[in-house]
Amino acid sequence: MITDKLEQLRAPLIGLTLGLIASLIVIGLRGTGIFQFVELANYDIYLRLKEQQTVIEPRVILVQTVETDIQALGEWPLTDARLTEMFEKLLAHDPRAIGVDLYRDIPVPPGSEELNSLLTNESRIVIIEKFGEDSSKHVAGPEVLRGTEQIGFADVPVDDDGVVRRALLFLDDGENFSVSLALRLSMLYLAKEGITPQQGEPNPEHIRLGPVTLKPFEANDAVYVNADARGYQYLLDYYGGSAERFKTYSLVEVLEGRIEPDLIKDSVIIVGVNAESVKDEFLTPFDRFTRRGQATAGIAIHGYEVSQLIRAALKGDTPVQFLSNIYENLWILLWGVVAALVGLFIRSGLRLSLFMITGLLLLLVTSSFAFYNHWWLPVVPVAVAWLTSAGLVTAFLSGHEKQEKKYLMDLFSKNVSAEVADEMWKHRSNFLKGGRLEPSTMTVTVLFSDLANFTPVAERLSPTELMDWLNNYMETMTGLVIKHGGVVDDYYGDAIKVNFGVPVPRTSAKEIQQDAINAIRCALAMRREMEQLNASYAEDNIPPIKMRMGLATGSVVAGCLGSAERMKYTTIGDVINTAARLESYGKEIPEEFIDPYCQIMVAASTVEQLPDDFNFEAVGTLQLKGKSQGVDVFALMGKK
Repeated sequence: MITDKLEQLRAPLIGLTLGLIASLIVIGLRGTGIFQFVELANYDIYLRLKEQQTVIEPRVILVQTVETDIQALGEWPLTDARLTEMFEKLLAHDPRAIGVDLYRDIPVPPGSEELNSLLTNESRIVIIEKFGEDSSKHVAGPEVLRGTEQIGFADVPVDDDGVVRRALLFLDDGENFSVSLALRLSMLYLAKEGITPQQGEPNPEHIRLGPVTLKPFEANDAVYVNADARGYQYLLDYYGGSAERFKTYSLVEVLEGRIEPDLIKDSVIIVGVNAESVKDEFLTPFDRFTRRGQATAGIAIHGYEVSQLIRAALKGDTPVQFLSNIYENLWILLWGVVAALVGLFIRSGLRLSLFMITGLLLLLVTSSFAFYNHWWLPVVPVAVAWLTSAGLVTAFLSGHEKQEKKYLMDLFSKNVSAEVADEMWKHRSNFLKGGRLEPSTMTVTVLFSDLANFTPVAERLSPTELMDWLNNYMETMTGLVIKHGGVVDDYYGDAIKVNFGVPVPRTSAKEIQQDAINAIRCALAMRREMEQLNASYAEDNIPPIKMRMGLATGSVVAGCLGSAERMKYTTIGDVINTAARLESYGKEIPEEFIDPYCQIMVAASTVEQLPDDFNFEAVGTLQLKGKSQGVDVFALMGKK
């Protein structure tokens, strides 16, 4: 019993294993970074969908030098005197911090002394440096500020596809340590709120702003594979949509006093350049799917960073989070296993396609909902695992079933009706074990038929005509057998062996009775066919042909005989011998029981199964050849 159960589960277990293997392969491919580009594109789409509505950030003001400013002032870079004038205009309205996204490692006279004096006395001003990948690419801040907290680096990590999705808090190459411009400005703003950087929770090595601990980005976090994770990085959330969320003034507007004092007060001001002749721009997720050439100014990138750090400290807004690699792989594996299970139970191509599409839609809805709640789940490898697992399992099981079906059809060939074939396939698990037909005991009604005096006809026909006649005869009789639900077991020259009640075992007395009825009806139909055949022979002066039939009902063993190369389905049992002896029996039967064209002898075991719809004449208890006990035999005369 246990072996049978395991045998039935063999194909599903193999299918499920294939689904698991497919999922593991997808996980392995993901580790190579093959899905990273598409996953990042999907991240950008989700981010754009989440931040469709532009939200103005009142705490961050941008002051940009545009192309018309450079032309109007007639200078670039801006002189120290011009910077001093701009700072004095802004400081007059009491901002909390001013960040300068312009390199000032070399003085630009005139006005250098006045600028140095202002920078020394005004701690709210922070000017950038470039940390660089190595010392050869380092650009220092103003000499007068070196060693103070008024210098912050402007370096931004850029992904392989050129898009900025992450920001930095610190950089450390082992010799130099530097703080980002955004963190410097945020700390100046938050100082008035009584907030300073604290140890993270639960890891004290991380940094915490207000209630939010910023976990540092690692090289293989989220969809990234071997990313540049130097320094202390975090994911930018680009909250509020495009760069239009920041109130922006041009340099000339500031110098001419065309600014709103209420907006400047208690704000963070970021000064920089946004001109065609001086490129300082980056691609963001909002630029990726817009017209070619559009990018975001560097001061806006710093504005996003400052805005996110202030919101984290004041409102508890957390950056986008992601599962660990183990849980992400389990997430992929879960979808792959579910898809494999789907493939085990769904065979219809249409239903499978609909289920696969539904699964993908559910994946998109789930991942979108998670993203709106600050969780970034893998999508592309999950979708690949979903489709691959289901497809592989379905293909395997379909091939397995096709092989089983071919095996069954090879055994039964064209000797069963379409209804019987469908019934066989529907109940294949009941008698197919390990792809082979398992022997089983069942109750059947057996019919044997043979031609009694075929020799005179054969003598008048050429070999070709004889073979054509026999084929036509067999095809006609086989058609009647199939029509009445029988299965042709074998041909012996001009003899036919038929089983009613195979290959699907009958489980009720009613089914066994119906098999017997079908066998009797088939015998009568074959008799009528012989009568018509002999009528046509009479017109051609051909001697009539007589058919003999024997029917018996009883228990048999049904299964396959032969070798792996040549195998046939058959039935074995005492009832087979009884039906065969009844077919050949005739000499001892009184003349009144002998039909001139077709003699049908039926054992009592079959008659007992029949309703009172047929005419029988009792022949008596006959001692059949090879039988130790007598058999009650009846001659079938016809239907009432």
